[in-house]
Amino acid sequence: MDKVFQFLCGCLAQIGHPFGWNYEKASVYICIHLWPLLCVVMALVMLVIAVSTTNPLCIAACIIYFLFNVFGYWAVIKHYYPGTINEIFTHCYSDLMTIAKEWNTSYAIVNLVVYVLAFILIMAFDVCLILLML
Repeated sequence: MDKVFQFLCGCLAQIGHPFGWNYEKASVYICIHLWPLLCVVMALVMLVIAVSTTNPLCIAACIIYFLFNVFGYWAVIKHYYPGTINEIFTHCYSDLMTIAKEWNTSYAIVNLVVYVLAFILIMAFDVCLILLML
């Protein structure tokens, strides 16, 4: 599992390189901002589709889901800001280490569960819902 984690850390560093970002900056911009924003965008897509169907129950559910995602992103930002990129990265690292201790596992495992597995599951859920709505 550590090799997978190290590989993904290398990918983050490579993604950030063209922007002049180091690993920490790429991690903050992608994991703290991009992933939650993609969840918000997917929920907004669902809401647009729901409005086009004119089904009141579907619209209400999508509004709630959209607001849930917006609130989630706001909560993440409120938790980590204000702070410099390095402070945010260190705070996030500390949070993940706390979870790792609670779960009796490693930082790498928690990081993979939170930023890879959970994100994949959320995106798969969103795509399935969108396909069902079409």
